[in-house]
Amino acid sequence: MALQAEAGKENGVVLLDTQGGLDAAQSSSRDLLIEQVFDNEDFKRDLRAEASKNAGSFDSLSAFLTFCNSYLDHLGADPVIESQRVCLRDYVGMVNQVAERFNTETKPNPDAVFWPDPERGGKPLKEVIPVAKRYPFIDQGTKIGSAGSCFAIEIAKNLLERGFNYLCLEKTYDPETGTLVMDTSSDDPVIQYSCRWGIMFNTPSFTQIVENAFGVRPLPKLLLKLSDAPPDIYIDPFREAVMFPSPEAYEIEREKHLENTRKVFLDADVFILTLGLNEAWRYMPDDVYISRNPRNKSMTGLIEHRTLTVEENVDYLQRFIDVVRAHNPNLKLILTVSPVPFLATGRAETHHVVTANTHSKAVLRVAADIIVERNTDVFYFPSYEVVTVCSETIWTEDQRHIHPSAVAKVMETFDEMFLTRAAKTLVRLNTAGG
Repeated sequence: MALQAEAGKENGVVLLDTQGGLDAAQSSSRDLLIEQVFDNEDFKRDLRAEASKNAGSFDSLSAFLTFCNSYLDHLGADPVIESQRVCLRDYVGMVNQVAERFNTETKPNPDAVFWPDPERGGKPLKEVIPVAKRYPFIDQGTKIGSAGSCFAIEIAKNLLERGFNYLCLEKTYDPETGTLVMDTSSDDPVIQYSCRWGIMFNTPSFTQIVENAFGVRPLPKLLLKLSDAPPDIYIDPFREAVMFPSPEAYEIEREKHLENTRKVFLDADVFILTLGLNEAWRYMPDDVYISRNPRNKSMTGLIEHRTLTVEENVDYLQRFIDVVRAHNPNLKLILTVSPVPFLATGRAETHHVVTANTHSKAVLRVAADIIVERNTDVFYFPSYEVVTVCSETIWTEDQRHIHPSAVAKVMETFDEMFLTRAAKTLVRLNTAGG
């Protein structure tokens, strides 16, 4: 009955069986395979006829493909036959890859294939380290830089506390100019990022800092006055929460800042970018983006709210990479998506802040994957997934910022994914020694 159905179509229905249904004199499945594998019409016609004569020996797809290879060998080596041989080789490679998709034995991490189900022997999610493949290129001597959202501060803080070679050329306070990052102290300046960039939430901001520093596309010199009451405080809308006591201080600090930015990207071995938000504010006169929603009304009428597409985010990230690697071609880049959600959304006419946040993270996550696929030595680090899926306690009391135990889980995952064996050993020894 199966062979009869396989011989043709019954009411337009084709019974597919590429394992046991290839040995009939007339086989729709075999004909479909020939069409899929080869691209020369004369060769396909002749192969169909020859296969029909030998159909009884095709007890599996592998047997049929072996026959196709033998048939090609029999025909010789003219250009047409060679092109069909390439078609067969590519097809066999694809079939083998498909066959191995869910084979845990062939994966770097066998636990990466199936969702962990404790009822079937899987680990509880809180114990899962969601790393499929390891890239052990970081040790305590590797020069690491970083920038991004507020969660990026947690990563920098952790690396510093554990003795890694974190590059920082600017703390939160500059005594020469009196420049100070908001909510920090001039008496006890700290390290937040490699330079005093302030929090950067959107991908255009990353592109703008390197295009500005390397002279590709200078940013306009803009200042906003925060208050009319003394003391005077000015902020740069492209550098979130960085405060200047005067326009003159801004000019002096800006030149030093640009030089330090160049030095960081020239010196770094690895740079970590934490992507934060997908909603952004565009300064229309120069078609550039400010670092966050406006702090006051000084820019009213000159800015618009944008929700960036996947393609726009990919374009900004690729421009960032192209500019930096023009000056430091060996730089490795680690991309991650911040698990910290929106404070507010500018799309509340149609989107609740929760759904807008999910959209934002999804867009950034897809953009990161595309960038990793397009570039060498660019890696995705799953801090978002670690916190939102694989942590027992996620939030602090404000339900936005990340609980210290979840931050620790993120850094445990970072170590597993990127540290060399010797670096892991040193971390364990330092931890044990207090």
